[in-house]
Amino acid sequence: MKKNYNYTRCKLFLPEYGRHIHEMVASLLEIEDRRERTRQAKAVIAVMGNLNPLLRDTADFTHKLWDHLFIVSDFQLDVDSPYPRPSRQDLTVAP
Repeated sequence: MKKNYNYTRCKLFLPEYGRHIHEMVASLLEIEDRRERTRQAKAVIAVMGNLNPLLRDTADFTHKLWDHLFIVSDFQLDVDSPYPRPSRQDLTVAP
């Protein structure tokens, strides 16, 4: 039996979403068809919204979820987003 310890797993970019959401996003990266990948990404966004009901009160709720989706995918996800895709440089501002 192979043991599955957390230190052997990949790093979680946003740990508040948990390992299941990170695995869903990793499976999105393996989908070849862009239209199907976008449809599945919208489903993952819906699940992420259900996990964080406190964010629903904010004005740009869905925009934050789409940004979080790109962060979780390490900015590798290529889907048709209703918002502009953030870049790593935008989120890591130097002091």
